[in-house]
Amino acid sequence: MAEMGFIQEMKMQQALSPQLYQSMEILQMSLMDLQQLVKQELSSNPTLEVVQPEADAQIEVETGTADTEKFDAEMAALGDDWQEGSSTGSIGDAEEKYQFMMDTLSEGPSLQEQLMEQLIMVDLNSQERAIAELLIGNIDDEGYLQLDLEEMMDRPDFPVDLFEQVRGVVQSFEPAGIGARNLKECLLLQLERSGERESEAYQLVEHHLDRLGRNKLEEIASFMGLAIDRVSELADRIGQLDPKPGLKLSPDEVEVVIPEIFIEKVEGAYRVRSNRKPYPKLFLNQRYLELLKAKSTPAETKAYIREKLAKSRLMIQSIDQRLSMIERIAGELVTLQHDYFERGVTGLKPLNMKRIAEILEVHETTVSRAVAGKYMQTPRGLLSMKYFFKPGVRTVSGELVSNEHAKAVLVELIANEDKKKPYSDAKLVALLSEQNISISRRTIAKYREQLKILSSHLRRER
Repeated sequence: MAEMGFIQEMKMQQALSPQLYQSMEILQMSLMDLQQLVKQELSSNPTLEVVQPEADAQIEVETGTADTEKFDAEMAALGDDWQEGSSTGSIGDAEEKYQFMMDTLSEGPSLQEQLMEQLIMVDLNSQERAIAELLIGNIDDEGYLQLDLEEMMDRPDFPVDLFEQVRGVVQSFEPAGIGARNLKECLLLQLERSGERESEAYQLVEHHLDRLGRNKLEEIASFMGLAIDRVSELADRIGQLDPKPGLKLSPDEVEVVIPEIFIEKVEGAYRVRSNRKPYPKLFLNQRYLELLKAKSTPAETKAYIREKLAKSRLMIQSIDQRLSMIERIAGELVTLQHDYFERGVTGLKPLNMKRIAEILEVHETTVSRAVAGKYMQTPRGLLSMKYFFKPGVRTVSGELVSNEHAKAVLVELIANEDKKKPYSDAKLVALLSEQNISISRRTIAKYREQLKILSSHLRRER
């Protein structure tokens, strides 16, 4: 992999100031973490206040509003004392830097954060790094890659070989098994990492995992030419592997979910409203602005005030940008997934993040990172924003429906089956085809695994 690309990436990272790194953190934080950050800043920064004082005592910039231009005008009116100490530059420059920051920030959830930290240590060029970030952004909490490769391969410019190469890099991260596409690959990656690539345990997982899941040890012994006791030992070894490696990187404590967006139906139309209540309302302290303008204020005091005001301004602006980006994405989701809100899961349409990115004129990975860990309170319950991004499956008539719709039909079929004669995966393929859904037997097995539905052998009631 090209060393030059790695050097270029390092330079790009160094160009980001500590202030812009803070903006990245603010965008990706949960609301609870953001509130804690503001609390810490209030305790150490006297130029920032959270309680609105009297009208003539302070310049107010409320977070989550469109007061940015007024804010910049007021700061510019302070004269050279402010401009000399400011690190933000012009409004246009600030917007350009913010967009660059948005397109290079790390993922929000702690699992992705830790994987991104490992990515920094790898020698990749810019294209390889972009693919790696896309992969990391689509790894779920259990550590599995939830990315529809077939959908991506439909793009004429999709680099299949490079994608596979970078996927191998991500799967080399800790813990072993991370980034696998299914349980078999997860277990094989762990065995390979422990030097058991040529072992009997590896061969068992690679060729007989389904039989192991049905406890068909005698069949496995026959196929592998091993004694039943040896197969039992191999089964015990495989049982020591971790089927959900991503949980090792997940926080131990359960975090309270606070919706960032409210979706309400008013007079037949769905409206998007940001949940501004948990956001702190921040203001600049007028007394310190006056001290900055006063000629009698010592130079070292002015330098201190400039530094603190710059931090206050950045925090206020970053929170406003966070609100704006999340609300814009939510608005597009409501428009594109209108049928879901009307009919439920059967109305959920295939949607990828590239389409939202094109509409908002941002990078595809920006959307992936901005929605991570964010939730919406909707008429159909509290939902992750990532829920609305679904790959499509082809119907018999040639149309596309979301895989979530296909899963819903699958669940209904299995729920209504004869428990003494449950449907095989092959039968489910035929039944889904009758309902205009065309998917393979392998896809049925994948959906069952994701839905935690056992195979027909294990579903059978005696």
